[in-house]
Amino acid sequence: MYKGECLCGAVKYAINASIDTIECCHCLTCRKAHASAFAIGVTIKRANFNLLAGNSHLAEFESSKGKLRVFCNQCGSHIYAYRPTEPLTLRLRPALLNTDLSQFQIKHIYTATRLCL
Repeated sequence: MYKGECLCGAVKYAINASIDTIECCHCLTCRKAHASAFAIGVTIKRANFNLLAGNSHLAEFESSKGKLRVFCNQCGSHIYAYRPTEPLTLRLRPALLNTDLSQFQIKHIYTATRLCL
């Protein structure tokens, strides 16, 4: 099990799933949403996500047609994204996990649009 929280600590959650690989997405939408060269994410079953605190602090933004990004309305931390047409999964933002991320394998996706740094 993993636990995570947003920057201000208002939103806390637990993940009851095994995570092996984190994906680094280099698409333009993810870069803009995270104000970064790429965004890291992992797809998990929604049933494995347990919100422990902060439900009243969750806000949503439809960043592209059919994709909603969920974030803390106090500090702006991006918690996860989901598509209502895919109700069994969500795209977790593992940077908020309270664990050492170096233990996971890394896979880069949408590299054709990556920034050359």
